[in-house]
Amino acid sequence: MADSIEKQNLMRWFTYLHALQSDCSFNTSVKTMTLLAFANATITTVVPSPSEQAQFILNVGNSPGFDISTDDLTNYATFEALLDHFNPLPTYVGLYLQTASAGTYPNGSFADFLNALISSAFPGGSSGASWKTAMGLLTSVIPAVCLSAKLQADVAKTVDDTTKKVSDLVNQIATLG
Repeated sequence: MADSIEKQNLMRWFTYLHALQSDCSFNTSVKTMTLLAFANATITTVVPSPSEQAQFILNVGNSPGFDISTDDLTNYATFEALLDHFNPLPTYVGLYLQTASAGTYPNGSFADFLNALISSAFPGGSSGASWKTAMGLLTSVIPAVCLSAKLQADVAKTVDDTTKKVSDLVNQIATLG
């Protein structure tokens, strides 16, 4: 599991988020922002002027290598939304969770996994072995500021709700916080 493609993809998403933050380093306020605050910041607030936007677009083209335009800076309100356009965090979270799920889910269809009840994919709820493994995997990859203790507690409640689907869980985790 240590070198799984699912883990690498999720790690890469956060590496790209760090790169986007570095791409704005000409704005001194960005240097003091947490990664979570940066992810949720309004792009046009962080890079408000046409010259700053042009510099950001140039920087993003170099690292992480995305081809973006000034329209993208308003079409995607936050840096997380912009990054999700190129690399959807919910997909990466879901695929990584699938590797720790129970039963036939690890090798089954991703669509079936997302549509499954959490109680089927992670029997035993938040105290079950498969969920404990999954949370351990997530906390080893997602920066603590983006997977806070509060979010982990909220996620545990979702895992214990037998009416919720895996897609609900994935989306909750992918909101960061």
